[in-house]
Amino acid sequence: MSNDNHSPIQNAAGSQVDHHAPSPQAQAVGHPSPAAAEPRDGYGWVTALDLELLHHYTISTCFTLSTQQMSRDFWRVNLPQMGFSHPYILRGVLSLAALHLARSRASQRDILVEQAILHHNASASLALPLITNMEREIAVPLSFFSMLTFYITFAMPKQPSIFIVGTDGVIPEWFLLFRGMRSILEANRYLTQDSSLSMMFHGGKLMSKIWESQHVEHDGLRELESKIHSHVYDQQKVRILLGASDALKRSFQLFCDTGEDDENRVRCVFIWLFKIEDDFVTLLRHGDREALCVLAFFAVLLERLDNKWWMSGWGVHLIERIYSVLDDGYRLWIRWAMEEIGWSN
Repeated sequence: MSNDNHSPIQNAAGSQVDHHAPSPQAQAVGHPSPAAAEPRDGYGWVTALDLELLHHYTISTCFTLSTQQMSRDFWRVNLPQMGFSHPYILRGVLSLAALHLARSRASQRDILVEQAILHHNASASLALPLITNMEREIAVPLSFFSMLTFYITFAMPKQPSIFIVGTDGVIPEWFLLFRGMRSILEANRYLTQDSSLSMMFHGGKLMSKIWESQHVEHDGLRELESKIHSHVYDQQKVRILLGASDALKRSFQLFCDTGEDDENRVRCVFIWLFKIEDDFVTLLRHGDREALCVLAFFAVLLERLDNKWWMSGWGVHLIERIYSVLDDGYRLWIRWAMEEIGWSN
C-alpha cells in the first residue's frame, strides 16, 4: 500500500476527511465520544478507513509483532480470521494497525489515533463482560484479545491519562493490564494447551522453565539489594522487594543469553511482570519508594526493546516518572539504571 498522505481516508459517514484539519474529536484523542465508541451489532460500523487499516495490518503491522515465521503467519492470517467470528479481536487488530500507521503519516496522526481509541474502547466493551463468565469456546480468542490489548496500550500516545491515579501518576496502565492478562492466561492454561493453537503458547512455557532455573547475580541489582537490607526494617517487605529484584536478575540474564532473537527478548522482559508477587504490585500501587526503585531497574529492560515501535520511548518515559517522585536520597538508589539508559535530569 502506498504511503501517500492523501489516500482516501473516510469518516463513519463515508465523507472524505480533510487530512490537514484534524476533527474536533481528534483534538482530544484520549476521550472519544461514548456514541462513537459504542459497538454495534454486526459489521455495519466498517468504514473505508477500517478497510485500509485491515490491509495495512496484513501487509505491515503483523510483521512487527514477531520474528518467527510461524508466529508471523498466525498474526497475519489466523488472527484476522478469528476477528470475523469475534468482533473484539477485529476491533483490536484495527486499533493496533491505526497506531502503527499513525507513526508514518504525520498529517493524519490525529485521525488515526482517534480511530485507534474508538476501536480499542469498542473491543474492550465487547470482551470484558465475557471474561467474568468465560466459556470454553472463547478462552483462546479472549487470550489473544488480552495480548492485542497489551500491544495497543503500549503503543498509545504517552499522556497523563495512561498512568494509574493513586500511584502518584507513576504506574502505567499497561502494568496492571499485564497482570490482568496473566490472570486470564493462568485461569485458562489447560484450555489453551488443548487448543489447536497451543503451539503459539509453547515459546512462553519454555522460556518460563528456563527462567525458573536461572540463579545469577547482577552488579547493579546487588547494590540495590544492599540498600534495601540497610534501610528497610520490615522483614516481610524486605522479602517482597528482594523477590522482585531476584526476578529481575533472571530476566537480565535471559535477555543476554537470547542473543539476537527478538521474540525471546520480549519474553525475557515481560516474564518479570508474570512472576512478581501480588504483594509487590500492592506496594507499587501505594507509591512505595523502595518498590519504585526496583521498578526503575525494569525500565532498563524496556529501553533495550526500544527498537520495537510499540515500545519506543517507554524505558526513558518510565524512569522519568519514577525520578520525578523520588527525593534526592532515593534518586541515588536508581543511579545505575539512569546511567544504563543514558538519561539524566
